[in-house]
Amino acid sequence: MSPNVWENDDFIFKGDELKGMTEKGKDKVKTQGFTDMVIPPTTPEGVAIKRIGDNAFYRRGLTSVVIPDTVESIGYDAFGVCKLTEVKLPSSLVGIEGFAFYRNKLKKVEFGNKVKTIEPSAFALNELEEISLPESLEVIDTSAFYKNELTTLCLPAAIKKINMYAFCKNNIAEVEIPKSIEFLHRKAFEENTEIK
Repeated sequence: MSPNVWENDDFIFKGDELKGMTEKGKDKVKTQGFTDMVIPPTTPEGVAIKRIGDNAFYRRGLTSVVIPDTVESIGYDAFGVCKLTEVKLPSSLVGIEGFAFYRNKLKKVEFGNKVKTIEPSAFALNELEEISLPESLEVIDTSAFYKNELTTLCLPAAIKKINMYAFCKNNIAEVEIPKSIEFLHRKAFEENTEIK
Protein backbone atom coordinates (compact mmCIF):
# COMPACT_ATOMS: atom_id res chain seq x y z
CA MET A 1 0.00 0.00 0.00
CA SER A 2 1.29 3.46 -0.86
CA PRO A 3 1.94 6.06 1.87
CA ASN A 4 -1.18 7.83 3.13
CA VAL A 5 -1.78 10.72 0.76
CA TRP A 6 -5.30 11.41 2.01
CA GLU A 7 -6.19 14.60 3.84
CA ASN A 8 -9.41 15.87 5.39
CA ASP A 9 -10.01 18.29 2.52
CA ASP A 10 -10.26 15.29 0.17
CA PHE A 11 -13.61 14.42 1.78
CA ILE A 12 -17.07 15.88 2.36
CA PHE A 13 -18.36 15.64 5.93
CA LYS A 14 -21.71 16.34 7.58
CA GLY A 15 -21.79 15.92 11.35
CA ASP A 16 -20.30 12.49 12.08
CA GLU A 17 -20.84 11.21 8.52
CA LEU A 18 -18.36 11.02 5.66
CA LYS A 19 -20.59 11.86 2.68
CA GLY A 20 -18.15 11.48 -0.19
CA MET A 21 -15.16 13.05 -1.89
CA THR A 22 -14.35 16.63 -2.84
CA GLU A 23 -13.13 17.43 -6.34
CA LYS A 24 -9.60 17.41 -4.92
CA GLY A 25 -10.12 13.90 -3.57
CA LYS A 26 -11.68 12.65 -6.79
CA ASP A 27 -8.71 14.04 -8.71
CA LYS A 28 -6.30 12.03 -6.57
CA VAL A 29 -8.06 8.85 -7.67
CA LYS A 30 -8.81 9.73 -11.28
CA THR A 31 -5.71 11.67 -12.34
CA GLN A 32 -3.02 10.69 -9.86
CA GLY A 33 -4.03 7.04 -9.55
CA PHE A 34 -4.24 6.83 -5.76
CA THR A 35 -6.63 3.92 -5.21
CA ASP A 36 -5.49 2.80 -1.72
CA MET A 37 -7.99 4.64 0.45
CA VAL A 38 -7.35 5.51 4.10
CA ILE A 39 -10.48 6.99 5.68
CA PRO A 40 -9.79 9.54 8.42
CA PRO A 41 -11.09 8.71 11.92
CA THR A 42 -12.28 12.29 12.55
CA THR A 43 -13.63 15.33 10.73
CA PRO A 44 -11.60 18.57 10.57
CA GLU A 45 -13.53 19.64 13.69
CA GLY A 46 -12.42 16.54 15.56
CA VAL A 47 -15.77 14.71 15.41
CA ALA A 48 -15.39 10.92 15.21
CA ILE A 49 -16.61 9.46 11.91
CA LYS A 50 -19.48 7.08 12.71
CA ARG A 51 -21.02 6.59 9.28
CA ILE A 52 -19.81 6.25 5.73
CA GLY A 53 -22.61 7.71 3.65
CA ASP A 54 -24.66 6.36 0.76
CA ASN A 55 -22.68 6.20 -2.50
CA ALA A 56 -19.66 7.78 -0.76
CA PHE A 57 -17.09 5.92 -2.89
CA TYR A 58 -19.36 4.39 -5.54
CA ARG A 59 -17.46 3.63 -8.77
CA ARG A 60 -14.31 5.33 -7.51
CA GLY A 61 -12.07 2.42 -8.54
CA LEU A 62 -10.64 1.84 -5.07
CA THR A 63 -8.38 -1.22 -4.74
CA SER A 64 -8.02 -1.14 -0.95
CA VAL A 65 -9.56 0.69 1.98
CA VAL A 66 -8.73 1.21 5.65
CA ILE A 67 -11.88 1.93 7.68
CA PRO A 68 -11.33 3.47 11.14
CA ASP A 69 -12.54 1.86 14.36
CA THR A 70 -15.01 4.70 14.89
CA VAL A 71 -17.38 3.67 12.06
CA GLU A 72 -20.68 2.10 13.14
CA SER A 73 -22.52 1.93 9.81
CA ILE A 74 -21.65 1.71 6.13
CA GLY A 75 -24.27 3.22 3.84
CA TYR A 76 -26.07 2.08 0.72
CA ASP A 77 -23.68 1.45 -2.19
CA ALA A 78 -20.88 3.13 -0.21
CA PHE A 79 -18.17 1.04 -1.91
CA GLY A 80 -20.29 -0.35 -4.76
CA VAL A 81 -18.62 -1.20 -8.08
CA CYS A 82 -15.03 -0.65 -6.94
CA LYS A 83 -12.06 -3.02 -7.23
CA LEU A 84 -11.57 -4.04 -3.61
CA THR A 85 -10.05 -7.51 -3.13
CA GLU A 86 -10.22 -7.65 0.65
CA VAL A 87 -11.59 -5.56 3.48
CA LYS A 88 -11.23 -5.56 7.25
CA LEU A 89 -14.36 -4.18 8.86
CA PRO A 90 -13.88 -2.31 12.15
CA SER A 91 -14.86 -3.77 15.52
CA SER A 92 -17.20 -0.78 15.99
CA LEU A 93 -19.35 -1.66 12.95
CA VAL A 94 -22.99 -2.63 13.64
CA GLY A 95 -24.80 -2.27 10.29
CA ILE A 96 -23.89 -2.92 6.66
CA GLU A 97 -26.48 -1.41 4.34
CA GLY A 98 -27.69 -2.59 0.95
CA PHE A 99 -25.17 -2.90 -1.91
CA ALA A 100 -22.40 -1.56 0.39
CA PHE A 101 -19.71 -3.71 -1.27
CA TYR A 102 -21.68 -4.81 -4.34
CA ARG A 103 -19.72 -5.90 -7.40
CA ASN A 104 -16.14 -5.63 -6.24
CA LYS A 105 -13.47 -8.34 -6.46
CA LEU A 106 -13.58 -9.31 -2.80
CA LYS A 107 -11.91 -12.58 -1.89
CA LYS A 108 -11.66 -11.89 1.84
CA VAL A 109 -13.84 -10.03 4.34
CA GLU A 110 -12.95 -9.80 8.01
CA PHE A 111 -15.95 -8.90 10.15
CA GLY A 112 -15.94 -7.15 13.52
CA ASN A 113 -17.85 -8.72 16.40
CA LYS A 114 -20.78 -6.26 16.60
CA VAL A 115 -22.41 -6.60 13.16
CA LYS A 116 -26.10 -7.45 13.59
CA THR A 117 -27.49 -6.99 10.07
CA ILE A 118 -26.17 -7.48 6.54
CA GLU A 119 -28.68 -5.80 4.23
CA PRO A 120 -29.72 -6.73 0.64
CA SER A 121 -26.95 -7.41 -1.89
CA ALA A 122 -24.29 -5.98 0.46
CA PHE A 123 -21.66 -8.45 -0.80
CA ALA A 124 -23.34 -9.65 -4.01
CA LEU A 125 -21.24 -10.29 -7.14
CA ASN A 126 -17.87 -10.76 -5.49
CA GLU A 127 -15.37 -13.64 -5.37
CA LEU A 128 -15.63 -14.74 -1.74
CA GLU A 129 -14.62 -18.36 -1.23
CA GLU A 130 -15.04 -18.42 2.54
CA ILE A 131 -16.33 -16.12 5.25
CA SER A 132 -16.34 -16.17 9.02
CA LEU A 133 -19.58 -14.54 10.07
CA PRO A 134 -19.62 -12.78 13.47
CA GLU A 135 -21.47 -14.36 16.39
CA SER A 136 -23.41 -11.09 16.78
CA LEU A 137 -25.11 -11.48 13.38
CA GLU A 138 -28.91 -11.83 13.47
CA VAL A 139 -30.14 -10.99 9.94
CA ILE A 140 -28.76 -11.88 6.49
CA ASP A 141 -30.98 -10.09 4.01
CA THR A 142 -32.02 -10.75 0.41
CA SER A 143 -29.14 -11.59 -1.96
CA ALA A 144 -26.56 -10.49 0.65
CA PHE A 145 -23.94 -12.95 -0.68
CA TYR A 146 -25.51 -13.60 -4.09
CA LYS A 147 -23.15 -15.03 -6.72
CA ASN A 148 -19.89 -15.48 -4.88
CA GLU A 149 -17.70 -18.60 -4.74
CA LEU A 150 -18.45 -19.82 -1.23
CA THR A 151 -17.86 -23.53 -0.71
CA THR A 152 -18.34 -23.74 3.05
CA LEU A 153 -20.53 -21.81 5.44
CA CYS A 154 -20.82 -21.74 9.21
CA LEU A 155 -23.80 -19.75 10.43
CA PRO A 156 -23.54 -18.00 13.81
CA ALA A 157 -25.58 -19.37 16.70
CA ALA A 158 -27.55 -16.12 17.11
CA ILE A 159 -28.85 -15.94 13.51
CA LYS A 160 -32.60 -15.30 13.36
CA LYS A 161 -33.43 -14.52 9.75
CA ILE A 162 -32.02 -15.50 6.34
CA ASN A 163 -33.89 -13.99 3.42
CA MET A 164 -34.49 -14.97 -0.20
CA TYR A 165 -31.40 -15.65 -2.35
CA ALA A 166 -29.09 -14.71 0.56
CA PHE A 167 -26.52 -17.30 -0.59
CA CYS A 168 -27.87 -17.98 -4.09
CA LYS A 169 -25.40 -19.02 -6.82
CA ASN A 170 -22.49 -20.14 -4.67
CA ASN A 171 -20.79 -23.54 -4.36
CA ILE A 172 -21.91 -24.42 -0.85
CA ALA A 173 -22.00 -28.17 -0.27
CA GLU A 174 -23.28 -28.32 3.28
CA VAL A 175 -24.77 -25.99 5.86
CA GLU A 176 -26.10 -26.50 9.37
CA ILE A 177 -29.01 -24.28 10.36
CA PRO A 178 -28.81 -23.12 14.01
CA LYS A 179 -31.78 -23.64 16.33
CA SER A 180 -32.02 -19.88 16.81
CA ILE A 181 -33.43 -19.41 13.30
CA GLU A 182 -36.89 -17.82 13.18
CA PHE A 183 -37.21 -17.38 9.41
CA LEU A 184 -35.38 -19.18 6.61
CA HIS A 185 -36.59 -18.42 3.10
CA ARG A 186 -36.97 -21.56 1.04
CA LYS A 187 -34.84 -19.98 -1.71
CA ALA A 188 -32.09 -18.68 0.57
CA PHE A 189 -29.65 -21.26 -0.82
CA GLU A 190 -31.02 -21.47 -4.37
CA GLU A 191 -28.60 -22.71 -7.06
CA ASN A 192 -25.99 -24.31 -4.83
CA THR A 193 -25.94 -27.59 -6.73
CA GLU A 194 -23.98 -29.60 -4.16
CA ILE A 195 -25.88 -28.50 -1.08
CA LYS A 196 -27.12 -31.08 1.42
